[in-house]
Amino acid sequence: LSDSAKKKTTENTEAEQKTVRFDIGGQLYRVSKSLIEQHVGTMLARLASDTWLSDPDATIFIDRDGEIFQYVLYYMRYGKVS
Repeated sequence: LSDSAKKKTTENTEAEQKTVRFDIGGQLYRVSKSLIEQHVGTMLARLASDTWLSDPDATIFIDRDGEIFQYVLYYMRYGKVS
């Protein structure tokens, strides 16, 4: 690989490591780890922590309604649900 291709691959890998993958009732979500970490003390933060999630490439499965989870993420981002 060229130097620029290697750099791009490294950047992509770093970006992927800064996200957490969730499978909520069959719907897949990729969420920035920084968003999750802003909500210390929540179950989502615990599930995505290094203590609970030993494999950073693993997908966290939660057996709940996947469509409703988008509102949870919206609330985490904006502090309200519209």
